[in-house]
Amino acid sequence: MTIDEIKSVSIIQFLETQGYHRSHVFKGNYWYLSPFRSEQSPSFNVNPVKNLWYDYGEGQGGNIINLVQKMNPTWNSHEVLSFLENEIRQHNLDFAADFLARMKEQEEKEIWKQGQRMSRDEDKDAHTVIDLIAELSHPYLRDYILQRRVDFDVAKEFCKEVHYSIYDKHYYAIAFENIEGGMEARNKYSKRSIGKKSISIVRPLGTQCPHCCVFEGLFDMLTYASVKKWQLDIDLCVEEDCDYIVLNSVSNVKLLPPFLADYTCIHCFLDNDDAGVKATQRITNAYSCQTVDESHRYSNYKDVNDVINGIMKSV
Repeated sequence: MTIDEIKSVSIIQFLETQGYHRSHVFKGNYWYLSPFRSEQSPSFNVNPVKNLWYDYGEGQGGNIINLVQKMNPTWNSHEVLSFLENEIRQHNLDFAADFLARMKEQEEKEIWKQGQRMSRDEDKDAHTVIDLIAELSHPYLRDYILQRRVDFDVAKEFCKEVHYSIYDKHYYAIAFENIEGGMEARNKYSKRSIGKKSISIVRPLGTQCPHCCVFEGLFDMLTYASVKKWQLDIDLCVEEDCDYIVLNSVSNVKLLPPFLADYTCIHCFLDNDDAGVKATQRITNAYSCQTVDESHRYSNYKDVNDVINGIMKSV
């Protein structure tokens, strides 16, 4: 769970699970005997709308994480968060009403944005003409690949070069095909899809391997394959030969389950951000015995490509 999700779990429900029951409700606020000391009159207040607590006896307050820290002063941050995650799952605690409302609003905004993007993409696709698909060779595309610290021969093995036109304007890009016959078109200045968007599956040995690696984007896969070729001693790659599965968009994780069933081990190399963590968890939920989260190999970086570019996560 993310920190924001933990903070948004109902303090009122949490207190009930810990054996603290409200004394009364006044003007929408819940009053309790303080969990920090023995008292006769309730001085501990919870605002269910803001999902915050305040102890008038000590003049302190905060969110649910601050509450558990206050109740267990010897615990470190990891112990506090681990305890809360366990309690949330064990008691199936709900999010506070304001968080659910914000989530719903955000979801509706995202649906609207996706609709707008799809409309624009469909308009572009309707006017996209592919002029040429050839071996990757354009010097500008080669420079871009090398700037990303990827082996150019590796890129040539897995990618093509596409030349296409939109409204009579001509473009060229790295082309990475997906299982639906569409492709990701990448160059230094743009990133778009041509045709139907889907996942890509690459089998470097020509036949399916027992293991596979799942990546979020093209350059993460190319980075992994480059490091494997160079045999760099940076503990980024697994020892086994693997197929490569690229989501091409984290939203495509929903397409994965049917393609993962025959693998004995699924190595997840997704981004070290909320979206990547959720995608890894979704794969784990579907194939818990086979899935290995490999993000610890690049824990100080957002993604695999950032490792060889030396771009560490900001603290």
